Amino acid sequence: MLTSPRQCRCCGATFAQLLSLSCDRPDICSEDMEVEDNSAVLATRGDILTDDFCRLGDLRFVRAVLAIPLPGSRGEEFLLGTWASLSRDDFDAYLDLFEMRETEKLGDRPAWLANAIPPDMPMPAGCVLEMRPEGQYPELKVTEQNHPLYPLQKDGAELEELLELLYAYGHDLPSLVFDA
Repeated sequence: MLTSPRQCRCCGATFAQLLSLSCDRPDICSEDMEVEDNSAVLATRGDILTDDFCRLGDLRFVRAVLAIPLPGSRGEEFLLGTWASLSRDDFDAYLDLFEMRETEKLGDRPAWLANAIPPDMPMPAGCVLEMRPEGQYPELKVTEQNHPLYPLQKDGAELEELLELLYAYGHDLPSLVFDA
């Protein structure tokens, strides 16, 4: 599962290496909102959704990753492509440095996980958004110790825990374990 491509039987998606999940928008964002080019966030006023940014009223979001270590895997991680809600000032500062691929100059910023992970989680998690170099997506670190992602991110997740998480998102277990 860590090294060969797999195709999910339920959705047909092909995954290389270990499966990961990716949210295409913050949960608060309407499903019918069209995804625009990243340049639109600078050129357009009002609500907008791009591949990397979302602006809804006074709310601001950036795409991020949430990594869950896999014990005994020699450093492999399960990646969750998520969205982070951050202040308007931090969002604007991030935008200013995004094109230059220098967002790491911002350092760590407070943020909120903008997707329900696991899917039945009713409350967003407080996080720290750690900026990374060379244009990489920033990494979300869950800081709320009572959130189910906190121990997974801190201690790592066993394969069974990951399969349960994937199953909660509709991926059937046989397609994850066996070749389709």
